[in-house]
Amino acid sequence: MLERVGAGQTRFTIPGLTLDGRGVASGRQMVVRFTSLDRMIAFLRLWSGEQALEPGESGLRLVQARVAGGPRDALAISSLPSATMGDAMARAARIAGGQCFVGAGKHFVQYRDPRAPLGYDVTRLDAVSEGVSLVLYGIDQTRAYTIEAEIPLDKLLLNLELQREPRLPAVEPGQDTFFLTVRRGLGPVVLEYLNRTLAKHPSLRASAALCEPPGDSTFKREPAFWLVRLSDVPPRLLGLLTRTPGLTLFAPILDHVAVAVGHRHPLHLGACRHALPEDRMFLFAPPPRGVIVIDPTPPLAPLGDLVRIGGRAGARLDGGAARDIAVMRPAAPEPLVIPLRIEAAPAQVAHASAALVPWERVGWLRSLCYALPATALRGYRVAVLERGVLVMAPDVLTGVPFGQLLHAPGPGLLVPLGYEIRPRVSPLELAAGAGATGGALVVFSGPDTPPFRIPAEAVESLQASALADPRLGRLVVEPSVAPPLPPPPPDVEIENHPLGPMPLWGMKG
Repeated sequence: MLERVGAGQTRFTIPGLTLDGRGVASGRQMVVRFTSLDRMIAFLRLWSGEQALEPGESGLRLVQARVAGGPRDALAISSLPSATMGDAMARAARIAGGQCFVGAGKHFVQYRDPRAPLGYDVTRLDAVSEGVSLVLYGIDQTRAYTIEAEIPLDKLLLNLELQREPRLPAVEPGQDTFFLTVRRGLGPVVLEYLNRTLAKHPSLRASAALCEPPGDSTFKREPAFWLVRLSDVPPRLLGLLTRTPGLTLFAPILDHVAVAVGHRHPLHLGACRHALPEDRMFLFAPPPRGVIVIDPTPPLAPLGDLVRIGGRAGARLDGGAARDIAVMRPAAPEPLVIPLRIEAAPAQVAHASAALVPWERVGWLRSLCYALPATALRGYRVAVLERGVLVMAPDVLTGVPFGQLLHAPGPGLLVPLGYEIRPRVSPLELAAGAGATGGALVVFSGPDTPPFRIPAEAVESLQASALADPRLGRLVVEPSVAPPLPPPPPDVEIENHPLGPMPLWGMKG
């Protein structure tokens, strides 16, 4: 007998029942019961639109079970990682005409409904006989099921017929890749036609492979056909391919799964990836053709390699008379030299990393050094040249508002701010070719002036330049006078006298 779960209840009779964050009774597994297989397929279609179907012990399990002396029912057993997933599964099951139960092991109780918002529990567990697989405790009755057969999800997918969609367009909007099956007899004609279409539509891409049935197959044999993969197909060509007899156009759902255009599978195949191995190709054709499984996935060759190659009539390839074969000899190559140029850059560089200060402004630079922060004075480097003083910062040059500002397009290279080097060669290759390695610098001072190189030994830190004051080398050594030492403290003597048993006797405050 069922009883409603109360608020704050923590002990349950059904094994595996626990409370979630909302105080609702939930379990580790959920069982959905259907009276027919068609209702379970309707549930799987609704559920595959929200959740991936993963077969296995921790995923979805489809079985057919029977109550002793009763009809055969279809059961879907799934793990229940969260209460949100349980509510979504219960909602889809009720739409499809199913009944949900929650629990673990062999005992499951009916899932919560408007009459019991927090769920159900039982007063006692029924004894389970040896042949019983599941016991479902419902409001109307308790059912003890024995599992008779498993329903593999992959076989279920391959045995369901496609459904026609007459109200939908033949091709989904935005679809740009298709698969086409062509009967073997029509293959040469269709391939040549597609090859001619490639010249008119450069964006069209096509590749094909010939698929033949295995010789030792004892099942239904599909006649040999050509498989063509098309990308960026023009709309006019799509209409022709869908209306021509002997051709079947497929729209891919996954990389290895495709469904005939104008049809849909009863389940969402995109959620059944784990049931369809990726080493095979699955083509769901309209009835009565059924499903075509290509094992393994065929390698597709470009269409231009498969069409018939044309040539002059009567050409001999068996060593006969020589044809018009022209023998050419290459001329001596001329060296290709591209001069480098300094041109205005379309995008301005945000900051400068160096400044070339002419000698008439070096006095300003000396005065500015007294106002520079300690980090700039320690991090900046300078090079004293004939044309001026080059001041360089490790990253962004700040505090120097005069001189020619330069930026570094690469290690060891300096270019005026607002200009760039053309052509845009690799800065690393340019630095290696110009000799800007090992601490040396190459400066491109302007569009009309040649670049110049600064050796590494000519660059020193700005702090070292400040310490090069000659007066520091002529410092006078001041003699030191030691102050007189204070007299040592007198010796301290400590005497201990016996105080007796009552030393404070007779003392007044």
